[in-house]
Amino acid sequence: MKYQSILKIVISLVVLSGFVACELDYDTPPVNTVDEDKILTVEDIYQIHADSGDNYVFTEAYMLYATVAMSDNTGNIYKEAYVQDSTGGINLYRLDYAGLTHVGDYVRINLKDVVITYYAGKLELVFENLEDCGNQIIVQQKEQYIEPVDITMDDLESNAYDLLLVRFSNVQFADAELGRTYADINGTGAQSRTLEDCNGNSLTVRSSDYSDFANDTLPEGNGSIIGISTTYVNPYNGDTTRQLLIRTPEEVIFDGLRCDEQ
Repeated sequence: MKYQSILKIVISLVVLSGFVACELDYDTPPVNTVDEDKILTVEDIYQIHADSGDNYVFTEAYMLYATVAMSDNTGNIYKEAYVQDSTGGINLYRLDYAGLTHVGDYVRINLKDVVITYYAGKLELVFENLEDCGNQIIVQQKEQYIEPVDITMDDLESNAYDLLLVRFSNVQFADAELGRTYADINGTGAQSRTLEDCNGNSLTVRSSDYSDFANDTLPEGNGSIIGISTTYVNPYNGDTTRQLLIRTPEEVIFDGLRCDEQ
């Protein structure tokens, strides 16, 4: 009887270990890898547009790895984002919902069924016809914040900084703008405010009436400002306007003396 009891225990342990082993094998997911031949850079996407023209549609799952430089979390843009990698910047447009991305998100973007479109001076990746673009923009790492590039208004003439996060220093809002707000809290569009440097150059700060800071009064001093550099090209006459989209007024630090007081 004693021998039979020991035998039963041994058999039970063997069966149990086999069961656990099967369970462990079953629970181990397959390793997912990305085909390196299908990884694109922002520069590659610009080249595809140059070669193929507007409304090019990706029919395969090409991947873009990039960092979110500006999201729509403060309402200055809506259902869109600006992302960049080491080769350039590009706009993600017509996302499913606001708040899909956050500044500092390093994301993998599946480009299948995404459309490349050039509109009024900027290149866009349009997600309009996707079932759920949230499944195609996957966060790899968070809080990978991009350091803005320090430039001057003269540097904008090269077009090398379009759709990139930049910082201007020793700038201010024009005298005619003082006392105004960034936008019109009762408006239904966006407003333009003139930013100038001490050399007589200027550009437009463009802010949405729906932004969280629309009713904030413009600062009156001189200092630094961070935002996304864009170029608006009028589709009717081709006129160009250099613009800056700020992410938050906290990145507008105008605590110095104005140009005529320096």
